[in-house]
Amino acid sequence: MAEATISYSPSTEGWTSRWSYTPDWMTGMGSNFYTWKNGCLYQHDTNASRNTFYGVPYPSAITTIFNQDPTVTKMFKTVAIDSTQAWDVDLSSDLENGLVASDYFIDKEGNWFAFIRRDNNIIDLSSLSTQGIGSLASIASPVLTFAFNVGSSVSVGDKLYKVSAGALVAIGTVGSHTATTITVSGITSPPVAGDMIVLAKNSQAESYGIRGYYMEITMTNDSTDDVELFSITSSVFKSNP
Repeated sequence: MAEATISYSPSTEGWTSRWSYTPDWMTGMGSNFYTWKNGCLYQHDTNASRNTFYGVPYPSAITTIFNQDPTVTKMFKTVAIDSTQAWDVDLSSDLENGLVASDYFIDKEGNWFAFIRRDNNIIDLSSLSTQGIGSLASIASPVLTFAFNVGSSVSVGDKLYKVSAGALVAIGTVGSHTATTITVSGITSPPVAGDMIVLAKNSQAESYGIRGYYMEITMTNDSTDDVELFSITSSVFKSNP
């Protein structure tokens, strides 16, 4: 674990914050707080740029857990933040991971609201967004030809994989398609006739949230302006596997 400074509040009799900066020495004098770093003296709370210590900016991060009805598997659909700014959000449960980038949020009557997305770089074979197309009939690179209709299941932008020794190997993305052919963009590992082809739809665009008994949420904000955070909520439903 990286070094950090931990602050204690006598009024609450608890450790209230963890700070990224690590001074060589610190002291309070009157109502001011001073620290020394590399032989230089600094007075805190005098810089208009928030979260900047010794000339280095740091992000703010808060981690909390949603754990209502801990024995029930739930679907966490949304994140709503009552704050003066949107935050970057990383989420995890005992079963899945998700995220909400700050620019995904929309402002709804003073609250920042967004649907939970899944990481588009992670392929979940149990997800509805991952589907087997079938056996490849032939290839004339970059066109894959099948002996059956694939048009209803394929969309431009889907990621394509071939099954090799029980593992998925990336082929490229769907550039265009007809009823029986797929033209691959950015082909990286050409398949051969007989290979089983699998597609994975954009897991962020197709996201239904994340499932689990609990959800851990870590929020990060790298603004150097004054930011207030009041509450974090989520729309949660009982999961129907």
